[in-house]
Parts: sequence; structure tokens; C-alpha cells
Amino acid sequence: MGFEKVAENLTEILDHVHPEDRESLLREIKDIRVKPIEKRAVRFSVAGNLRHLRLTLYQVDTSGRPECVGFAEDFTGEVEFQKNILSHNAKKNAILNILSHDIAGSFATLRNLTDLAMGNMNNGDPGSLENALSAIRDICMSNMSLIKSFLKKEFITSLSVPLNMERVDLVPMVRDFMDQCARMESHLGVSFVFSSDFPTITMDMDEDKLIQVLNNLISNSLKFTHTGGTITVSLIDIGDKVRLSVRDTGIGIPEDMKSQVFNKFNDQSRAGLNGEKSNGIGLWVVKTVVEWMGGRVDFESRVNEGTEFFLEFPKTFSHG
Repeated sequence: MGFEKVAENLTEILDHVHPEDRESLLREIKDIRVKPIEKRAVRFSVAGNLRHLRLTLYQVDTSGRPECVGFAEDFTGEVEFQKNILSHNAKKNAILNILSHDIAGSFATLRNLTDLAMGNMNNGDPGSLENALSAIRDICMSNMSLIKSFLKKEFITSLSVPLNMERVDLVPMVRDFMDQCARMESHLGVSFVFSSDFPTITMDMDEDKLIQVLNNLISNSLKFTHTGGTITVSLIDIGDKVRLSVRDTGIGIPEDMKSQVFNKFNDQSRAGLNGEKSNGIGLWVVKTVVEWMGGRVDFESRVNEGTEFFLEFPKTFSHG
């Protein structure tokens, strides 16, 4: 905790308890004969370093002399994680409120323009019809740009949330994700395939962030894969590591662009096959998150043959 010496008495320790927690804790200590203290949360500061502790204290009699014994559990990491989650959710809610307000207004305008276009069509006025359709197109483009700008900011903001590493079976998690993708095959015009060499592959991971990585890789593949193509996600158990690959049958990456693939806001980003604009951070996010989880990412690509991204993770996460 940062003490320079062993505390000689309880008062020396209580002096480091936050003033708002100290008085109520003292009252509980005085009544400890009647009621033990179990998992009492207090804020604790040593040399300006604020920590959050759960105190568990009991009174015992040793040779006729009452003593207070127990332990303190430091749960500062949990508190900071929850604060970050709440902050992140607040930002998401703010974005959703802005988008819902602005887009709802735009939809009302689109409805009016559609009514106008239909009326002009019935009246045989092609000039007015063209103007209405042009206005509808402009509003759609404006709203698409608004959504993409918010998504770009959201990608970066989400990285501020600390890792929440848990032991998870990767196979059903990725399979469920791919099942969701497969439901959109007819709409997207691309086939999705999932394979795993073992029915169970367990590793330490932040599930939300790994889904974000998969989303980015799949989205990237969709932009550069022609209708009728295939995107394959594979899991391979390689001893103390796990390899996850995302392979597509798309247009591939030219040699002169390969060195810039993982750069943030790289100036060589390409538009997708259907004109989709790149936000310039998707693959940078992938590399950043994968390395945070102790892994590494690489890729192989040939023009007009496709691209495969390889992600390797240790099964056991080391905080060091």
C-alpha cells in the first residue's frame, strides 16, 4: 500500500481512510463484538495514492485478551473498470440520442420529398421529380456521413475502456458471431464459413474487444470482396497459443499499400468496391487491441486472389 513502516496501532491506519468513510467505520469497529465487519468498502490513501478496499474484521479472544483480526482486499481495478464502462456507456447514449434526433428529422423530410416525387410523377413533371430525387439522395449521403463520423470517434473512444480478461471458450463465441453474419448472406451477397480444429479452445480474452476485432476484419473483407465471394474464419489450436484467421476471396492488397495497412489514418486507404469510404482506423484498432491482449497480427495478400489476416493469442494472459 506504500507504507514506509509497519503501523504501530489502529489510529495510524485509520488516519489514511477517507474522511467520509472514517467516522462510520469507527462506529462499526466499536460494535465489532456484536457484529463483525464483512466486506466493508472504504477509500484508502497513502502518499496521495487512492485505493478502494474491502475490509473484513472480527474480534477474537487470545489468552483472555480481545483482539481485532482480519484482512483487506484491494478492488481498485474493479472500481476503475466500472467507472470507465459507465463513462463509455454515457458517451454511447449521447451518440445514440444525437443520431436518433438528427436522423428522425431527416426521415420526416425524406417522407415529404417522397410524397412530392410521387405527386410529380403522377402529374407528368419529370423536372420536379428529378429535383426531389436529388434532394433525397443528398439527405441520405449527409446522414451516412454523420453516422460514419460518429463510428470513427466511437472506435477510438472504445479503446479507453480497460481490458476485462476472462477465461472463455473461443469456439462457441466465434461460431455464434459467424452464425449472425451468415443470416445476412443473401443481403450481402457473400458466403460465410467457420471452421475449428477442436470443439473447445479455451483462452483468456476480453470478449467484447475480440468481437470488435472480428467486426473490423469482417467489415474490411466485405468492402473488398465481390458478390459471390467467400469469407472464412478459422480457429487453430497451436499448443499454448490460439490462431484465428479471417480469409476472403477479394481483390487483395497491392504491394505498395501493404506497409501502411495497420497505420492510423493512413493516407493510402481505398474506397470499397461499392464506393464505401474508409475511416482509416479499422485495422489500426485491430492491431492495437490484439497487442493489448498479448497477441500479434499479420497478413498475407495477393492481388485478385484475396487476403488472409492471422491473429495469434497466448492462451494465458500475462499482465506483465
